[in-house]
Amino acid sequence: MQVMKFGAIAFSDVERTRETVRILRTVHRDKKSIVVVCSALPGITDALLRAARAAVHGGEQYTDVARRELWNRHRSIAEKLVTDEWERETLFQRLSELLKHLDRMTRAMATLGEYSARGIDAIASLGERFAAHLVAVVLRQHGVAAQMVDATELIVTDDRYGSARPFYDESTMRIKERLIPMLQAGIIPVVTGYTGATRAGVVTTLGRGGGDYTAALIGAAINANEVCLWTDVDGILTADPKIVPSAIPLPELSYAEAAEMATLSGSEILHLRTLMPLAANTIPLRIANVLSPTLPGTVVLANPRPLHQSGAIISTRGLSLVVATASALPSVHDAWIPEHAADVITKLSHAGIETLLVHQSELDRTLMVLVRQPDTSYTEEIFEHAFSDGYQRTIMNSVALISVISAPHGGSLTPRAIHALGLAQIHIIATSRAVFGNYVSFVLPDDEVEHAVRVLHDGLGFAGVA
Repeated sequence: MQVMKFGAIAFSDVERTRETVRILRTVHRDKKSIVVVCSALPGITDALLRAARAAVHGGEQYTDVARRELWNRHRSIAEKLVTDEWERETLFQRLSELLKHLDRMTRAMATLGEYSARGIDAIASLGERFAAHLVAVVLRQHGVAAQMVDATELIVTDDRYGSARPFYDESTMRIKERLIPMLQAGIIPVVTGYTGATRAGVVTTLGRGGGDYTAALIGAAINANEVCLWTDVDGILTADPKIVPSAIPLPELSYAEAAEMATLSGSEILHLRTLMPLAANTIPLRIANVLSPTLPGTVVLANPRPLHQSGAIISTRGLSLVVATASALPSVHDAWIPEHAADVITKLSHAGIETLLVHQSELDRTLMVLVRQPDTSYTEEIFEHAFSDGYQRTIMNSVALISVISAPHGGSLTPRAIHALGLAQIHIIATSRAVFGNYVSFVLPDDEVEHAVRVLHDGLGFAGVA
């Protein structure tokens, strides 16, 4: 049995959807049991989140944008790949019902004048539902028995909306009861990634990387032979190949090595939670390229081949740094209050905003958070509420995070990395390094990322030694 989780690019347009279906048909012809886990189409979840947050302030235009994107993009794929009239019209009816749900939720938020994390989760989950309905219909149209399964029926979570935590035993039981009979009947379940539901049935989301986590939970529950994450890269590489063409894939990694990379990737490559159920059940995880399906990718497993001496450079772009600093000579009323910083982090978490780096200092009375650019305005709003008189607030847009990871025996990493960047005159805004581990991270201007990655890749000798 295999669990295949497809990233957003796999169903981004008609041609990509057709190629992805071809991959699934090939595996299905070999009589292998498959569970498919779907992500939303590219940009859809961000559009939905913008609509939810803007609804509070009467930003109906964002709801209109999200509604048009959802409908037009999924309909255009269906019209070209689904020729059966009954299947197509049934699909459109289901998608129309989901759009009505979006309208009801955003109107409720606008009426109340406030958002709820619960409401945001209900809206954010719509992207995966649209995608899973579409994929199941397209598979059936191409002769593959498939059925859409909403993960709210499978993944039981707590009520920490935006980053819900699954109850493992309950979820395992539901997954087995729902999916194994389908697999035994030769039906491919097409499951919504990223979502779950509380014991009371209220929709939750699992946070960024939640689709991969869904696949891992399912893989562990059904004791899969392998979980495969289909992305747009040839596995885990020594660097972004768009920046460093000579970057090479790391063929095999241990769970521990992959966990360190996951911690630093900001969910760009892999999320730590994804590894946990797989490592506990010694299930291999493969990261493969849906654009080059014949390549082997990177396999994460318990006992990889002899230790490699290479490392990886992970670059995450499109970020903003939001900073609040108390005045140099604060009055009694303006003194730094740590509770304000804690409140900001809590609110960001409840709103489903991922903080890639957090720095809070009593010494210089500063809070600094690194977020993705679509989350900047909402983060700024929270900062304004928490830090008003006596504080200086700064936003640095267009920054990036570079994390450098060395092999366990790769030598002293931090001084070598800093030396290489210094020689190249890269402007380092902030750093973070491992107390226990083999990595160091740098925040730097976005327009210096490509130069910095190349300098580090060459200076640290990562190419050609994996």
